[in-house]
Parts: sequence; structure tokens; C-alpha cells
Amino acid sequence: MLVRALPLLLLAMRLSAWDELSADQLKMLQDPGGWEYITVTDADSGIQTQHTCFDGQPHPDQCSGTLTLHSDNAFVKNIHIHGQSVARHGQYKLDGREITFFDEFGTSDGPYALDLNTQGKTMSLQIAQTAGVLVRADFELEKEYKKRLQDQKH
Repeated sequence: MLVRALPLLLLAMRLSAWDELSADQLKMLQDPGGWEYITVTDADSGIQTQHTCFDGQPHPDQCSGTLTLHSDNAFVKNIHIHGQSVARHGQYKLDGREITFFDEFGTSDGPYALDLNTQGKTMSLQIAQTAGVLVRADFELEKEYKKRLQDQKH
């Protein structure tokens, strides 16, 4: 019986290892400069909507947002939109390639499926909510975002 179960156990261990972030991915995820919000989409009543400020194009004078994930599992989120700034902070928990946020009030948000692209220096977080509603946020490493903005000015 153990001999027949061994291939399944090895497969489960291999899949589990695949689900974990590599050291390079974890280092990028926890980059001290953080992540810039690029797009935020939300399926509302079956219609995919995209926030006009976070539509994939930089609007630094109208709106901006950053998410910083620290190595001690603390996070800081800063959003500036419509002339107001909102800062949130708390803890996050990584479980393989899923991330859950717990804000300063203890409110849980997630788990989000986490997709990191080390080549493109991008990240996406997505979650399916009730009735299949999908919420997705795409990020670019902050230092890459600033470099791209600088290059666009020249």
C-alpha cells in the first residue's frame, strides 16, 4: 500500500513546492520601495468595470496608490484619489501563492491569488467573490513605475 501511495505523495510534495514563492519572488514581493497600483478592475453586476484612475495609464496628479509588503508581514497601502489620501496598514499572511490582508481594525480581506512576474516586475492580485464576481488589481514595482514615468517625460 505504501508503495502505491508513494507516487501520489511525491506529486503532492512537488505541487506544494510549486505553490511556494521562490526566494527571488519573495524578495521582489517585499521590495522596500513597494508596488504602484496600475489597474483595478471589478466585475459589478456581471459587467467588468475599471476604475478610471487605475486604467493602466499613469495619472500621478489625479490619483496614485502604493502597496508595500514588509518582510515582517506588515503592509502599508496608500491611495490618493479625488484630492483625498487614505492610508491603511496591518498584517498579511502568505499561504503558498495566496495572500490575505488583515487591516488595522482586524478586518480580513482575501485570500487573493498572487501572481508575480519577476521578468516584467509586475504583480496581480485577484479574488473571486460571491456569485463569481472578480476583483483584480495589477501592480508594477514602484522603482520600475517611476523609471517609466521619467522615461516618458524625456
